[in-house]
Amino acid sequence: MERLKSTLLQKRLQVVKKRKEVLALEEAKLVRLARQKKESAVKLAKVKKERFAVMAEEAKLLRILKQRGYSVV
Repeated sequence: MERLKSTLLQKRLQVVKKRKEVLALEEAKLVRLARQKKESAVKLAKVKKERFAVMAEEAKLLRILKQRGYSVV
């Protein structure tokens, strides 16, 4: 059962990392739009907030896996 939990946590970590990558790309796109004086400030704020939440979740998962003694790459 413990091994199953760690596998699920590692899979969740991979999903979170991928989501963080997608949010970073979205944020970059919105920053470019903001420089072109287009309306993107509200979307940019949302994306930044969500990206920080994902980063916090990633850190939490990494801490849990490290505490359980699993190698995290």
